[in-house]
Amino acid sequence: MLNRKVIAQNIINLSDARYFAAWGVDYLSFNTIPDSDYFLELDKVQEIKDWVEGPLCLIETNALDFNEVADGHILSNIYNSLPLNKEAFYRIDLDEIRKGLPSGKYILQLDCVETLNNLNEIDPGQTQGIELFLDITNLDLSDFNKLGSYGIVIQGGEEEKVGVKSYDELDELYELLMD
Repeated sequence: MLNRKVIAQNIINLSDARYFAAWGVDYLSFNTIPDSDYFLELDKVQEIKDWVEGPLCLIETNALDFNEVADGHILSNIYNSLPLNKEAFYRIDLDEIRKGLPSGKYILQLDCVETLNNLNEIDPGQTQGIELFLDITNLDLSDFNKLGSYGIVIQGGEEEKVGVKSYDELDELYELLMD
C-alpha cells in the first residue's frame, strides 16, 4: 500500500494506466485540453478506463463539460467558486497558498527544489483544511524526503512502441512510496 495519495496525470496510453493501477494510485488523470501535449479525446479516455480497475478517473479540462467518463476534474483556479457535483482539484501557485485558500483539493507544481523549500517555510496553518498534492514531475527523487505527507502527482509518458515501455525511474519512486 502506498504511503500517501497519488494522482497519475497525463495518462496517454493503456500501458501507463495499467502500470499505475497496479501500484494502487488513487486517481488516473486524462488531459482533454486541446492544445496540451497530452491531449486525449473522451472516447479514448473511456477506452483506456474500460481496461483498468481501481483508480478514480479525473479529467483535466478548461471547460466544465460534465460527462459520465469522469469521477472528477482538475481545473485551473479560476473555477474554484463554481459549485461542482464531482470531485474537483484546482491547480494553484505558492502565492495562493500564502494568501490562504478555502477548504478543497489543490495541486501545486514543483518546478524546482526551491519551490519545495519555499512551501516548507510557509506557516503550517496556511495548509490546514486543504488537501494539497505536489506535482513532482520535475523534482529529483533525491529530494523526496522533503515532501512531507502531502499527496503527490506523477506521470508516465510516451511508449517506446505500443505496449513497450521502461519504468525504471518510476520503479524507484514506487519503492520510496512503499516505505
